[in-house]
Amino acid sequence: MTEFMIYGVKGKSIVVDTEIGMPFSFFCSEEECGVEIHMEGIIKRVKFDEYIAVRNSVISANEDFKVLKELIGEPLIFEGKVNGEKVKLPVEGVREFSERFLSREGSYHIYP
Repeated sequence: MTEFMIYGVKGKSIVVDTEIGMPFSFFCSEEECGVEIHMEGIIKRVKFDEYIAVRNSVISANEDFKVLKELIGEPLIFEGKVNGEKVKLPVEGVREFSERFLSREGSYHIYP
């Protein structure tokens, strides 16, 4: 299994453990996440233009996600349902997230 960060899930960034192309389900209670979240769907590779459209849609809905413009990894999206509503959301591998975060000035990254 691989960990992925899904952005824009009810205003949050959620980490899930799954594989690309494999259906999964995720639940987080209101106590744990501040709002109840039930997700079901898949993470899939898409063409870059589809990824950009999904990313820009999430940024338009919530400016807090403007940092998504820095994503440099593989174009991935989550496609499925969040609390019964059909959605497409941008995704980043946790490893890529870590590398991007730690590549900022003053940070360092050590590979095992």
